[in-house]
Amino acid sequence: MTLSERTTPSEPALAGVRGGLRDSADPRVQRTRQKLFDAVERLSVQPAEVTVSAIVAESGVSRATFYTHFADIDELALRIQESAFEAIAASARTDQEGDPTESMRASQRRLVEHYADHRSLYAAVYRLPAGRGVQARVAWVMAGAIRSHILDTGMLPPGLDPDLAATYIANAATGLLVSWVLGEIDADAEQLAEHLLHLMPVWMHAGHRAAGDAGDIPPERNHS
Repeated sequence: MTLSERTTPSEPALAGVRGGLRDSADPRVQRTRQKLFDAVERLSVQPAEVTVSAIVAESGVSRATFYTHFADIDELALRIQESAFEAIAASARTDQEGDPTESMRASQRRLVEHYADHRSLYAAVYRLPAGRGVQARVAWVMAGAIRSHILDTGMLPPGLDPDLAATYIANAATGLLVSWVLGEIDADAEQLAEHLLHLMPVWMHAGHRAAGDAGDIPPERNHS
């Protein structure tokens, strides 16, 4: 990937435009973003590296339009991961009546499947030095989803802070996933999903409230 694949036009106003487009309900904006996302999906099943050039060629969207929506391929990858986390969390919420451990296992399988399906994109992003900064941003996004899960289930053991717990879990999970994407560890998708499940704190999927409840946490540490 060349430097030009990872840099943005210099206009300072462009960042503000991107911010407005990100949450835009304009059908034209949504169609353009979907074209880019769909192009990534198609390219991800091919052996070649996923680059901005490949994405714009596959989507039929101009390079200038790409940079109007995303600062670089890193931001595109971040948004795709964010969307995946939201979908996995939504699916988990619909399965709350089932066995908590099996529900968590299904979530980990879906998570690993997402990274397997987009391995070429994420490998292109994470293999460069700047990729570690992207990893930190992804962990921050994942931590938000985990924190919501913690607060929704009410399973947090007394004395633990939901933000600290979510940050710890998210950084551990993203570190393992990135190492797998980069081929630094040898495991198949099922092995990875099982490790993510069993390395998760038991109270995250134990199926019962931990001793005490949020009311037992000292006020200065109860963020709910």
